[in-house]
Amino acid sequence: MKILNLFNPLQPEWDKNLQSIQITKTSPKYRSSIAYVYKLKTEATSNEKALLPGIPDGCIDFVFNLDGIHTECKLVPSPIKRESIYFKANSTYLGIRLFPIQKLFPFQMSLKEINSKNAMPLFDVAPYLLPLYELLLNTNTFEEQLHQLESFLSTHPLETDTHSTIFKSCINKIILHHGNLHVKDLENYSGYSERYLRLLFQKELGIPPKKFLQLVNFQYIINDIVKGNFQIENHLNENLYYDPSHFYKNFKKFMNMTPGEYRKILFRENYTNHPETTI
Repeated sequence: MKILNLFNPLQPEWDKNLQSIQITKTSPKYRSSIAYVYKLKTEATSNEKALLPGIPDGCIDFVFNLDGIHTECKLVPSPIKRESIYFKANSTYLGIRLFPIQKLFPFQMSLKEINSKNAMPLFDVAPYLLPLYELLLNTNTFEEQLHQLESFLSTHPLETDTHSTIFKSCINKIILHHGNLHVKDLENYSGYSERYLRLLFQKELGIPPKKFLQLVNFQYIINDIVKGNFQIENHLNENLYYDPSHFYKNFKKFMNMTPGEYRKILFRENYTNHPETTI
């Protein structure tokens, strides 16, 4: 699904609140399911907890604690709005960010249930990942850990049921249009009723189509903010935001602040992509 790779889901504040972060892509065969793999080191704190503000992205992250603390391995769904996620301080983690639709990893609860929760113990939802975790603990470098992940995927066929053609086509259209659509546009495009599409998205994605449209559009706005080229005029259109007031109201629904205020959070400490980061 090549169009899906045009979607770049970001967690910008994770970068600036860490000792270090490394990011890379997997082999092409896995890129329709995995947005990227990352390794991060949290800052040391007095209370042994590191708070990383997470923002809505429509994705699910697997986060493995590489210090061997089983209970610190997490599944992190997309938050409903910007909120802090607890990690262990002064610890190293390997993360796998899954695209909103992926076919590599099944779960022991529905996506609707997962998306209604905060971070949860990873192996409660995906116990089959325990052997992968043991492999990761016996590695040292990011390159070795990526190799172990891909070796695990190649030798452990875990693929979930394939998504319907209708659903994949709608996702492609949403990504291609940066989420600047109404559900009615998807209805006209697919030939299926809004009710059917809502049921389909709940089954395949765990969230309704209207919310997914908003999440995709929100992440394109975040990408512009991170790049330093956000201009509200580029995001106003008749489909989603009919005036600046409407735009800011929707942005604040996810962030509790304006784009300008969020930019100040990212850049007030000379925020840049970490020098170790590679994409």
